[in-house]
Amino acid sequence: MSPRLTSLIVLALLVSGCTFSAPQFEASIRLIERVASGESETAEEPRATWLASVGDRGAVLNPYLANSLTVFANVDGDAIAFDGWTIRSITGFGLSNPVSVTGKDGTRVFVYDGAQTTTDCDAWTRSGLHWEQACANGDGQIMLDEMGNIQSITMALGNKLGIVTLRVAK
Repeated sequence: MSPRLTSLIVLALLVSGCTFSAPQFEASIRLIERVASGESETAEEPRATWLASVGDRGAVLNPYLANSLTVFANVDGDAIAFDGWTIRSITGFGLSNPVSVTGKDGTRVFVYDGAQTTTDCDAWTRSGLHWEQACANGDGQIMLDEMGNIQSITMALGNKLGIVTLRVAK
């Protein structure tokens, strides 16, 4: 079994039942579906590539759909699962164990290395093409382009894990 498939299976098991549909991101989901299936809108449209960082470790990832989540992954075992609002799990990136995240607004719970931490988060607010969520451990942000496609995602993980960032490579 390939490392990428193994990472996707682990992520799917970690986040099963933690999904959320975000209608305003349907254009992004359609784009990711086309990328995952190998299709493109035009012959010139390149495959989407995302740059990610968790703390001080970076990786180049490709998007895939799995269990209503967008999973950004590479063959090295680095992967981030995203539900349209919140990053739900992270593997690789030099972490000793996967990180899992539950909750959206209100209390958000992080589990890593057998330890559980919580933070309080306000509801998401929108200003133009920018969505922001204030949390006690740091703010989350989702930036869109003029067509409503997600261009970047940032979420504070807290404690020693730092911040996770995903952005479309230009």
